[in-house]
Amino acid sequence: MENILYIFISHQNNINNIYDRIKNIMDSHNNSNYILVKGGNVSDNYDIDSKILSINCNDKYEGLPEKVLKTYKYIVESSMFNQYTHFIKLDDDMIIKKIMDYNDIKNINYGGNVQTTNEGDRKWHMGKCSKNSIWNITPYKGIYTHWCKGGYGYIISRNAINNIKYDKNYFNNIYEDLYIALTLKKCNIYPININNWVSFFISPDHK
Repeated sequence: MENILYIFISHQNNINNIYDRIKNIMDSHNNSNYILVKGGNVSDNYDIDSKILSINCNDKYEGLPEKVLKTYKYIVESSMFNQYTHFIKLDDDMIIKKIMDYNDIKNINYGGNVQTTNEGDRKWHMGKCSKNSIWNITPYKGIYTHWCKGGYGYIISRNAINNIKYDKNYFNNIYEDLYIALTLKKCNIYPININNWVSFFISPDHK
C-alpha cells in the first residue's frame, strides 16, 4: 500500500493549464497517489475522478496559508485519504524526478529543504498579491523560524497535521511555508533537512 500522497497546490485560473502535465508526470512514475488543489470554491469538495480538491478559501497569492491549512485539514478528516500517513506539498510547476521511498521518510513529521536562518525576504510577496490586499504593499513584519522552503516542496505527516489542523491564524500570515513551520513549532515539531531533496524534486523558480 502506498502511504504518501502528493499534493499539487494550484488555483482556478491555472488548474486547466497544468492538469495534463502533472497527470503525465505521475503516470510516468506509475503513481496515482496525487491530488490537485484549487481555491475559490463555495464549499470544500473533492472530485475523485479528476483528483481535484476544491477549497473554500481565498484563491489568490495572499490566500495560500489559508488554502494549504484547509487542504491539510480536509485530507486528514476525509476517509478517502485514510491510507496516507505522509503528504508531500508541491507547487503546480514542480517536476518529480523520482518517487520517494516511504521507508526513508516514514519517521519524519516535517522535512524538506530547510532554511536555517531566522530571517528572510520580507518583501517577497509584494506585487504578487491582489491589488486590494494590504499584503500587496505591506512587508512581512512577523517573526521567522527555521522552515521548509515551500518553493522546493516539503513533507508533512498526518500526525503533524492533526496537531495544527484547527489553527486559524492564516489570515495574519502571508508566507504559507513559514506559517506552517511557526504553527508546528508551537507543537514542538521542527523541520528536518533532507540532504538529497533536489534529487527528487525540481522547482523551475527555485534552482
